[in-house]
Amino acid sequence: MVVQKSVVKSRVFGELEVSEENIIFFEEGIPAFENLKKFVIVKEDQSPFFWLQSVEDKDIAFVIINPFEIKPDYEFDLPDEVVNKLEITSAQDVAVFCIVVIPEDVRQTRVNLKAPVIINVNKRKGMQYLLDDERYPLRYYLFENSNSNVQK
Repeated sequence: MVVQKSVVKSRVFGELEVSEENIIFFEEGIPAFENLKKFVIVKEDQSPFFWLQSVEDKDIAFVIINPFEIKPDYEFDLPDEVVNKLEITSAQDVAVFCIVVIPEDVRQTRVNLKAPVIINVNKRKGMQYLLDDERYPLRYYLFENSNSNVQK
């Protein structure tokens, strides 16, 4: 089997060589970026953060994190509509990430727990899903809710 590779241009990473099998298709795009359908996840060494890089626009890349790393009790149920749309057949098919906003003052770093990015890792399909759950805020402040030491 021949694996197709593409060169993806990124403002953050320069040129990335990406296997076609690593490209994730977002049928509806991501809110405010509905025209962008193809993304790839890039992992930085020694960091809990990943990047969700657009394949179609080098300037669009979201910092993402596995929410269970920062909030171990994070849980929600996916409605059948999402399960069917992403062709999920088991929990092992699913990867969950949340978008991170890192402002100039990094102590104000926040994570959107209200709208996780759900990915079927086997079918390479993804979507951002808005939870109907008041437990999870749009702005979960990372350092306010952790025991991390913040240098002043």
